Amino acid sequence: MKKLADSSIVEIEERSEGIVLPVSVDTVCPYCLKQVNFSIKWPNYIDTEVAYARSRCSGCGENPKFMLFDLPMRDGNDDEIGDLYISPAPDIKDVNKDISRIEEFSVGLKKAYSSAINVFNIGEWTATTVLCRRLLEGIMKKLLPDEEQNKSLAKQLEILPKYVELQKPIILLGDAIRKGGNLGAHFDLEKEPDKLTATLMLELLDDLIDYLFILPQRINELRQQIEKMPNSEQADSHLA
Repeated sequence: MKKLADSSIVEIEERSEGIVLPVSVDTVCPYCLKQVNFSIKWPNYIDTEVAYARSRCSGCGENPKFMLFDLPMRDGNDDEIGDLYISPAPDIKDVNKDISRIEEFSVGLKKAYSSAINVFNIGEWTATTVLCRRLLEGIMKKLLPDEEQNKSLAKQLEILPKYVELQKPIILLGDAIRKGGNLGAHFDLEKEPDKLTATLMLELLDDLIDYLFILPQRINELRQQIEKMPNSEQADSHLA
């Protein structure tokens, strides 16, 4: 089961009792993974706690289930409709929500990132790799000064540590976890760890594990996969 974003709802319908229902939804089919429009026909009787309906995919003919939870009653001009889910959950990659909070990530970079995710989810593997490279080029343009912009991408990556302190984030991350641990290890009435602190520490610890262990492994796996492909060295020298 996967929660659908409000932006996926194309059309709504208001019942006589004041309940607002989504009747047209653009989303990925969990069976064929195509982006399609689902026309949803809800039953005549709707429970305000939860409602169920099925809709046929125009691409593969399967009928995923749609569920609507905690249906609010329309009050004035309020168009809130509740939480819409699809089941089974599509096996797709979600956009990293944290990207929207990064101020240095321009609108153009966010669009390039979203485009890479979108083409990946529809199975366009070649387009995905091209858009990943394009996003990397955009990141280099953001991080490097103008005088370095005419260099090849390979050269830009090589000189990146001259302009960006790559070690600083990981050092700050580890120090933040250390200081958070000190709050629990030493008695202090004025600085007692709360749920938010513990949650952030766990998330940062996950990031640290990703950076130190998982990321190097993934990089190695990607390099091995690329090296298995024919003419990979020739393509690398041509596009660097």
